[in-house]
Amino acid sequence: MVERLFNRQANALRQHPVLRLPRLSSRRACQECNGHFSWLAAYLGDDMTDQVIEDSAEITYFIDESGNTGDLILGGEALSYGGQPYFGLGCLGIKDLAQFERDINSLKLKHRIQANDLKSTKIYKNKPSFILDLVKLITDRKIPFFIELVEKKFFAATNLVFYLVWPPYFSGPESKGLDFIRTVFAQMLTKEAPNEVFTKYFKACQSQSKEDLLQAFEYILKFARSGATSQHASMVESILETIDDFQTMLLDESSETEVVRRFLPMPDPGKKGKDVWILPNYSSLTNLYARINHAHDGEIKHVKLVHDVQTQFDDILFSAKQAAEDAIPEREISPIANYQFLQQAELSIARSEDSVGIQAADILTGFMVRYAQDKVFYKVETAPELSMAFHLMACAEDPEKGYGVNYVWCHNILTAPV
Repeated sequence: MVERLFNRQANALRQHPVLRLPRLSSRRACQECNGHFSWLAAYLGDDMTDQVIEDSAEITYFIDESGNTGDLILGGEALSYGGQPYFGLGCLGIKDLAQFERDINSLKLKHRIQANDLKSTKIYKNKPSFILDLVKLITDRKIPFFIELVEKKFFAATNLVFYLVWPPYFSGPESKGLDFIRTVFAQMLTKEAPNEVFTKYFKACQSQSKEDLLQAFEYILKFARSGATSQHASMVESILETIDDFQTMLLDESSETEVVRRFLPMPDPGKKGKDVWILPNYSSLTNLYARINHAHDGEIKHVKLVHDVQTQFDDILFSAKQAAEDAIPEREISPIANYQFLQQAELSIARSEDSVGIQAADILTGFMVRYAQDKVFYKVETAPELSMAFHLMACAEDPEKGYGVNYVWCHNILTAPV
């Protein structure tokens, strides 16, 4: 492992590190084997490459989420997250809203749905054919869609690695190679580490105490030493260096509190004065916004973003958008996300019962979250209409514009270079 450089300068992305797998298109998941996604080497089907986004035309992206269980440090001792291991944030870009509403009303009439506010929970279980028809509408009309699909435990693991295993302060310039190594370590934690490694880290986040932080180091070091692979040995080396850096800073600096804070994430202020530590909503929205910016080649002054009401996290959503616009990345973060914002889109909040666009985004995102949970996590059979809908979405992706699903999970296996 490359020796880390001693650099005490804070990294610009410290508060919300972008730690993602190399993007895995769902088109590469079209072939299913024994209930799991089998990654293909080549893209399948036709692209949406003939889709042209006219920058002079106003377009509204309706955004909603699924699987939101709040702060991930509140997952409990079992890290069950209320039986919802995945989080999803997705959107649809609509130009002619009146026509889209007529299309949705026609689908509701066809499938005998009378509810004014469509909810993905009931429709996924009771009306899978409605989901298939909605996906057909999206693909036939070439409606741009973006989804962030996040495995919560893996997301927490990337956060843990960023602060306790290979923090930015002493690693020299950030690079894709460094991101890759961190991702491998996060995969190891997700798949192999006992839950105590996570819960001890969460406790340190909440208490901000030196004692709890040292205990978190102790538990993750014990895990790394339990493995016999070269990746485990590299993790041990990195953790020991981080602990040494921590101890050195405690001796050199006057404020113990400030030193501890450097090795833990800073919380976001939630409503009613309650801090939020690890919230996938935040980075998912920043990346979704950057993907929209990429798809429009930076011309987003005519773009509107409408997000469903989030009673507890409305302020954080606006903060996330602002953070994306203010970021000055030193390198490309993703080939399908542009964090150089030359223009800004407008963000507003609306109630789902008042917005057919948000309802459609809810159904689409909820479908992807539940389908992934059923196929990968719970390993249960799904309705054939849902499998057909998934394949249609996969074939409608556009790797150049970035339309499609960004998988932030560890169901593929990466190996660290040694």
